[in-house]
Amino acid sequence: MNLQDILLEVKGLKKYFPVKGGIFQRTVAHVHAVDDISFYIRDGETLGLVGESGCGKTTVGRCVLLLIKPTAGEIKYLGQDLCKLSERKLRRFRTETAMIFQDPYSSLNPRMTVADAVGEPLEVHGIAKGLEKERKVKELLVEVGLSPYQVYKYPHEFSGGERQRICIARALAVRPKFIVADEPVAALDVSVRAGILNLMKELQRRFKLTYLFISHDLSVIRHMCDRVMVMYLGKLVEVSEANELFSNPYHPYTEALISSVPIPDPTVHRKRIILPGSVPTPINPPPNCRFSPRCVYATEKCSKMEPSLIEVKNGHFVACHHYI
Repeated sequence: MNLQDILLEVKGLKKYFPVKGGIFQRTVAHVHAVDDISFYIRDGETLGLVGESGCGKTTVGRCVLLLIKPTAGEIKYLGQDLCKLSERKLRRFRTETAMIFQDPYSSLNPRMTVADAVGEPLEVHGIAKGLEKERKVKELLVEVGLSPYQVYKYPHEFSGGERQRICIARALAVRPKFIVADEPVAALDVSVRAGILNLMKELQRRFKLTYLFISHDLSVIRHMCDRVMVMYLGKLVEVSEANELFSNPYHPYTEALISSVPIPDPTVHRKRIILPGSVPTPINPPPNCRFSPRCVYATEKCSKMEPSLIEVKNGHFVACHHYI
């Protein structure tokens, strides 16, 4: 791995949310949303983050952009620790990053026109105002496949797919290098998902973008991503190149996820792996290996020692005692 190729590096990231209780609303417990994970993203690649709902995927994306403050850990962007930056330098970082949210309905202000919503980052960061801002907004709409004559319409006048295109245009407004895409097609009809995904790939090629792509849909992850991280209950359990992960999964949780992906061929049958039990609570997660209560390979060692991410093949890492 060439260190000069790394755009973002995360070490020991933790995010605990306090749980309040009692008359005085004191902290009685913590939700271990993200618990000591490390990864890196190369310049120009798409890194996928996949897992069940509630595993901490969105929290990772928000922490990386400092939309929420991490409990612990380092987040380095181009070698600079973001958690130690001054407000002025952090404001500069904001112009190089953006986020595409899951729900285009709630992420757009219904009282703002497209011109205001997409143009707001341009004005906030002092890039353009007035007629120049309007010109840039129209150019952004064209880049995402919309008409420049739609700038004075409101969000309720657009379909779901068109709203997500507006959100993508807003993310592109400051010409960022790095974008966190949090389930960008999960709220859309299946018929329009392919158009949004292909648009994102085309924009990545044209503007040399780097994506952290968060999704629970493995079919989307396989189509979009160069490498994939699999997350379970706040922990990374497997990291690999996308093709290698889907053809040769190691962790039993990854195997179960892949077995649930439908095959678009009625003559091909895949054995579905049904995991026993349910996902434990992140307030009181199982000690050491968090997947062990649902794992068919679990031994006494799994409940006594936490597995580390170990490289089992070139570029393929897994956190499981069964393979160590």
